[in-house]
This record gives sequence, structure tokens and C-alpha cells, in this order.
Amino acid sequence: MKKNATIVYSIKRSFVKSDISILEALGFNVFEIQSRPDKTLLNFLSNRIKEKLKSIFYLSRSRFLISWFNDYHSFIPILFSKIFFKKSIIIVGGYDAIVDNKNKHGLFFKNGLRSFVAKLNYKMVSEVWVVHNSLESGCDFAKQKFNIISGVRNFTKNKRITIKEINTGYDTRFWNYEEHSSKTGVLTAAFFSDKRVVDIKGLNGFNKLASFLPEINFTIVGESEISVMDFIDLEPNVKVLGVQNKTQMKKLYQKNKFYFQGSRLEGLPNSLCEAMLCGCIPIGSRVFGIPDVIGNAGILFDTENDLEKIAQFIKSELGFENFKKARKRVIQNFDISIRTEKIKKSIL
Repeated sequence: MKKNATIVYSIKRSFVKSDISILEALGFNVFEIQSRPDKTLLNFLSNRIKEKLKSIFYLSRSRFLISWFNDYHSFIPILFSKIFFKKSIIIVGGYDAIVDNKNKHGLFFKNGLRSFVAKLNYKMVSEVWVVHNSLESGCDFAKQKFNIISGVRNFTKNKRITIKEINTGYDTRFWNYEEHSSKTGVLTAAFFSDKRVVDIKGLNGFNKLASFLPEINFTIVGESEISVMDFIDLEPNVKVLGVQNKTQMKKLYQKNKFYFQGSRLEGLPNSLCEAMLCGCIPIGSRVFGIPDVIGNAGILFDTENDLEKIAQFIKSELGFENFKKARKRVIQNFDISIRTEKIKKSIL
């Protein structure tokens, strides 16, 4: 007889789908509660009613609850997990453990109902899984350089809260490349839906780097709802693409030689790991999980003052061995099998 588990989320991103597959591979029948983000009052109330009804039906039959991210969608399912004496878990990915005052970004930026509910969730939940350990107590470098407050423990008075580092995992078979294929260009990707993301993901630095290397193509992927050109005077060698599907992203990773992750804040960046698996040499800022992903497989920088040094790095003789080194780094540390084993130990 199959065991049951419940997972709650707002948007069914690739990492949510991955965890559902992991739970199913571990022998669980997975109940899903999805509450799409919507600011209209009617839909907000409708989401809460659906969460209540599904929580009663699903959690009474489940061994545990997993919530991807902490927010409104977590509260009712976590509350019912306590009523039914079931284990509950929040997976923290970044936004739910960060305050960036410059960009007015982060779940706890405002002291309102949303942050109050989130703190209640941290108080009620059985345990928290962070995708990188910097999301537990905070990233010192981000605090010093950007005055970014971070870490679950800085947003809850629950000193007994159990926090585990369970890194996201990646399908190393899908994200691949031909070892001796030709690669050129520099790529960066995110979901660029508003001005804040442009700043948070370091697009100004990416564009400035392109000005030092006019002979090399630079590509920004993920423009959505905004035009990046409205906020940045792009260099002639920088092109912008809209949101791409998984297969399209794979082709872009395989084509480009370097991947740029210039974020002010992150958890454990999915795009960076995927790009490295496809042989991209990584360039990244020294915040949160980025240094642990890159290791000695690429180059790290502190601020935009380091961009000339990065330009020299890009122009240096880097090739097939560097592509292999980047891929190997992610396989050894963030293969999907590693996450599967950690989840298995935690829930069983």
C-alpha cells in the first residue's frame, strides 16, 4: 500500500516537479495543493478556502507536509498538519529569508499581515530545509557589501527551530553537452519581470562587462512583462531574449562559453548549476550559495570594480578542460541523487 505525502506551492516550478518525482520514487503518493499568487481579494479568499478543504482531506491521510517557500499558501496547511499531528516542512529558497532594503525586496521587508503570517509559520513548522546554509543564519558578505539582512534565524523568535541544509539537486543526464563542441559568448538568465530583478541579478554589471569585450556576444535571457532596455542602456553586443523553455535553455547553455551570476542575493541558483552542467565556465558574485557552487571551477568577484579582471579571465586561454571541470563540480556536489538521499533520511 502506498504512503501519502502532501506538497503545497504557489507556482509549479521545475524544483517543485523535481521534489514530487523524488517523493514518488521513494514510494509516496503525492497530494498537491497549489495556490497561485493573486492580489485580488476574491481570489485570495478563494485560495484560502481551497487550502482549508484540501488540507483537511489530504493531511488527514498524509505522513507529512512539505511547503515550497514560506508565505500565505503555507499557513493553513501547516496549521492543519499540527491539528492532525503530522510533520511539516518549509523549504526556504531565498525570498523567504531575506530583506533587501534598497530594492524593497523580501518576505519580511514590510511589517504587515504577510510577514506576521510568515513568522507564525516558522513558529508552527516542524522543521525548515534551506537550499544553502547561508539562509539559516545569514550571509555576512551580503550584509557587509549591500546591507542585506538574511537567514531564517533572524526572522523568528523560535530558537528551537530545526533547520537542515538540503541543497537543490539537478538532473545531470538532461543538463549535458558535447565535450568537444565549440562554445562562445557570455550568458545570464533569470525571470526579469520588474526593475528590482534587474538590479538584484546584477544586469548593470553584466552590461558593463560587455563594454570591455565588444568582440564577444553577451545574452540576457528571461525578459518578461518589462523591457530591460527601459532600465539599462545596453551595449551593442548585448542581446535580450524572452523566457525560454527547458529545452531552449539547454541549447543556450550548450552554445555559450561563460555563465554570469552577478546577483546581490541568492539561495542556490538553479540556472548557474544547470549552465555548469552544460559546460559553461562560471562567473559569480561572492554571496550566499554562489561561491559553493563555483568553487575552483570559475571566478568570483566582490563588486563591479572587479569587472576588468573578469574581462581578462574571459579573454584567457580557457577550453575543454575548464568545461569539464565546471560540469564535474556540480555532479559531485549537487546531483539529484544527493538531494534524494537527504530527503529520504529526513522524512523516513
